[in-house]
Amino acid sequence: MEDLQDYQHYFTEYRFNRKEIVFSPGKFPKSILLILEGKLRVYLSYPLGKEFTLTILNAGDVYSGHTRAFGQALEPVKIAAIPMEVFKEMLVKVPNLVLGLAGVLGDALKGSMDVIESLVFEEAGVRLISLLLTWARNSGTKTDQGIVIRLTFTREEIASMIGSSRQTLANLFKDLTLKGLIKVQQKNLIIKDIDGLKKYRQLPAN
Repeated sequence: MEDLQDYQHYFTEYRFNRKEIVFSPGKFPKSILLILEGKLRVYLSYPLGKEFTLTILNAGDVYSGHTRAFGQALEPVKIAAIPMEVFKEMLVKVPNLVLGLAGVLGDALKGSMDVIESLVFEEAGVRLISLLLTWARNSGTKTDQGIVIRLTFTREEIASMIGSSRQTLANLFKDLTLKGLIKVQQKNLIIKDIDGLKKYRQLPAN
């Protein structure tokens, strides 16, 4: 952040509490958003309350305010809105911003493709299993009980990631638990049989 000190007088800073909407379509149409503190979820919102998460932004990430996505704070968040023209100059003088922006755009694009594939090909249960397998691969911890995943999202937030309701998510967790594939605790989820979970994902929908 030290490289940005020369530009701080152009920044307009905002703070948001957990679960507050940080940005929405049309809120920052001519600005680039720099995440200074906290973590937020970028998602698309559809009729009937369906939401699909595209990516998670962390401190240091950069995001464009002109998209039609929404951003929701997952914890207290501080952002800086930067005029588009100023940001173009910053990209030349602070090359690391390009890497941050490219990473975010790549994640968002992948998230968009995942949403499209999910809408066309997958049911909520299959989307949940795909999400659990991704978490297991990226952040799971192997133990004698199985692969432990630390749940940093609420049930409501997980439900939105797979495009379902909280009740549907609860039913899916119950079904996978009864089949002996997972064990859900308050802050952890244990994958007891990851091979079984992978095979279960390949089963045709009933």
